[in-house]
Amino acid sequence: MALFLSNDDIRRLLPMRECVEVLDDLFRQEARGLVDNRPRQRLRFPDSSFTATLMGGTVLGSEAHGIRHSSATLLYNTTTGKLDAVLEPNLLALIRTGAASAVAAKYMSRPDASVLGVFGTGRQAVTQVEGICAVRPLSLVKVYSRNEENRVRFAEQMRERMGIEIVPVGTPEECVRGSHIVVTITSATEPVFDGALLEPGTHVIAAGVNSWMKREVDETTIRRAQVLAVDNLEQAKQECGELIWAAERGAFRWTRAVELHEVVSGRVNGYPSPGTITLFESQGIGTEDVAASAYVLKKARAAGMGIELPF
Repeated sequence: MALFLSNDDIRRLLPMRECVEVLDDLFRQEARGLVDNRPRQRLRFPDSSFTATLMGGTVLGSEAHGIRHSSATLLYNTTTGKLDAVLEPNLLALIRTGAASAVAAKYMSRPDASVLGVFGTGRQAVTQVEGICAVRPLSLVKVYSRNEENRVRFAEQMRERMGIEIVPVGTPEECVRGSHIVVTITSATEPVFDGALLEPGTHVIAAGVNSWMKREVDETTIRRAQVLAVDNLEQAKQECGELIWAAERGAFRWTRAVELHEVVSGRVNGYPSPGTITLFESQGIGTEDVAASAYVLKKARAAGMGIELPF
């Protein structure tokens, strides 16, 4: 029988470090041709303000095919064709987004990166910090938000949660200068910092935008990036606002972009030399949900967790 797994179940079953390992394996599977991603689709219904989101894919190494809807993820077994699980998608999406950034940082940032600058203070920013802490020896996190109260609150809460120094800063310049890794996790429609501020050796993760109408990083950042990776090229061409904007103005060619699986597998050197500026454009892809969901299901069955469904 299929299992129903709630957000509470997922919180217990999917620690960040384990999710990073799951996604690392996912991208290695993709390099071997064992993964098929289905780019996000947005369905708008007449006479309704609701927009349904559909995404998913197949991960053969996990024997899983999944479809993530706005309110549920359906996980099927690729061997039997049967429905294996129904999962609440929200918390899992938060965790795997942070884990995807962590995988990029693992292969695209300097190994001794210890200072992180974060733009954004929402729920997604929490898992970005958690993810990068799992792969790099962070000793300082600087956080910037236009709202002073939000950045102070975030720094206080995360300092207690992570046990490292996390400080609010008052300007984008302070957030970027001296940071070995810079993460943007906002809903900005205009770039949140000047790419000229980036110091040699900085890894930038743009993780907040998945709409062609929005941008977090500027043309300068894109031009300066010697290695530029996306999680899925087809999806990036549809919804990576920064790269679409730059390509339309002749500042970027899509042939410059590589997919993250090429970096993880070693086909492309993600940090070729000290001083290299690198950029990861994260859209969030369906196969990340599928791989993480399959892992959670395996652990749930072993632990006797979840609710059996009558089908």
